Amino acid sequence: MPALQLSLLSWLAAALPLALILILMVYFRWGGAKAGPAGAVTAALGAVFFFGADATVLGVAAWKGVILSVYVLYIIWPALLLYHVVEGSGAIRSIGVGVAALTQDHILQLLILGFAFSSFLQGVAGFGVPVAVVAPLLIGLGFPPVQATAVPLLGHSWAVTMGDLASSFQALVAVTGLPPRALGLWTALFLGVACILTGFCVAHLHAGFRPIRRCLGAILILSLSMAGTQIILAYLEAWILASFCAGMVGLALSLLLAKLSRGERASLFGLFPHWPPPYQQRTPHRPIATEFKKGEMGFHLAFSAYYTLIVIVAAATLIPPLHEALNVFHPVFHFPRTVTALGWEIEASRYTLSLFGHPGAYLLYTALAGWAIYRATGHWAKGEWPIVLQRTVVEGIPTSIGVLCMVVMAMVMSYSGMTVLLARGTISVAGGIYPLLSPLVGLVGCFVTGSNVNSNVLFGALQRDIAFLLEKNPAIIAALQTTGGALGSMIAPAKVLVACATAGLQGKEGEVMRLVMRYCLPMTVIIGLLGWVVLSL
Repeated sequence: MPALQLSLLSWLAAALPLALILILMVYFRWGGAKAGPAGAVTAALGAVFFFGADATVLGVAAWKGVILSVYVLYIIWPALLLYHVVEGSGAIRSIGVGVAALTQDHILQLLILGFAFSSFLQGVAGFGVPVAVVAPLLIGLGFPPVQATAVPLLGHSWAVTMGDLASSFQALVAVTGLPPRALGLWTALFLGVACILTGFCVAHLHAGFRPIRRCLGAILILSLSMAGTQIILAYLEAWILASFCAGMVGLALSLLLAKLSRGERASLFGLFPHWPPPYQQRTPHRPIATEFKKGEMGFHLAFSAYYTLIVIVAAATLIPPLHEALNVFHPVFHFPRTVTALGWEIEASRYTLSLFGHPGAYLLYTALAGWAIYRATGHWAKGEWPIVLQRTVVEGIPTSIGVLCMVVMAMVMSYSGMTVLLARGTISVAGGIYPLLSPLVGLVGCFVTGSNVNSNVLFGALQRDIAFLLEKNPAIIAALQTTGGALGSMIAPAKVLVACATAGLQGKEGEVMRLVMRYCLPMTVIIGLLGWVVLSL
């Protein structure tokens, strides 16, 4: 097979689709729904005029991109529906009220709401929900508005890749074609380190090193439990539950620590911080109710939809007859071998999509079960379904257009050889230090597109090909990519705008971003150093 010729012109032609998307989204503030189609068209034109792709190559690449994007969107849409069913019933508010009422200790409140609860919300929803929900709660408890906005931005970031029921991770698997088990385990390990760092950063953001010394044990056990839960579930290939269950474990454990900290027992290296808090009491900026009113659902009823999700996924995974029944109907899509005029060849491949055993199907079953539970207990208002469906569609359509077009673009670049050529040029400049930069590439992708899904779609195949050319483990490089993208979500302008809007800080987005940046960049550098060390062993 003839080698693609690397030159400045060919490298620029290969880089043009990615550069165009970055320019459109950064300087012209286009969303993914507008920038994605522009990038896809540019990639197709470059593939034809510079890389010898014909209509067959473009057709196969585009069709494969559509099928791969369907796999991801089948998770995103039911996840949105599930969240809006739970939110429409009032369950999200009930969970927040129950958490806020438990302790007056400042650091425990931050660990419960800003770290564990925001991670849980990222596990089940994504789309800026953690910051939109948690920031007003923290303001209501008396935290300064800028700090209350920054904490959930920081606290939810480690859970992004396997959050939103693993949509970002599934996108990375789709565009790279790497073995999901190895990729999932390395991703969970790097994210586990990020989780531990996040716990300490949340406490430091509030009051420097003093609360870290006072609550060292609580921070460690909470962050280690969430990191460990995600790693175990990733090892078991239960990616859809990884961040969700990690946040749930963290939430339960933090609530337990808050209860135990009310006693007179010794602190035990900060495992049970002394309560009441030694700091001066604050006056709430925007008071919230800290007890359930008559007619409101209790904590466990509010959580019932998520308990149901665990039962459904566990049953579908662990009961062989049910697993086989759900996966009986699985259409198989075949993609023929293609060769460009320059000799770049892609072997024939196939892709299987289980309609009833797909993670998105589990979410759909859960949304319907949750609705039935809330309706049966009198917590579902008449006429709520049209509102839920409208909100799901409004949020889902722009995301779907962006994901679809960017996955198609990624496939066109891969089938025409543009991705490999771009990787070769990048290696000629960065060389052996590239693993240090890999998380920063993911961070830039998320910062620009506002989504770790889009970052993985844009750069996942590039990072894989760079790993192959460097003769490094591609699963590790891809895991560094998505870990950097997850950390980059805390400074993504789209999320910062959402957080500031819900906190009443319009016009102060720059102040919030500067505060969060102090933690985002060092954490990303640490992950890059860790990846470089691992790849050097």
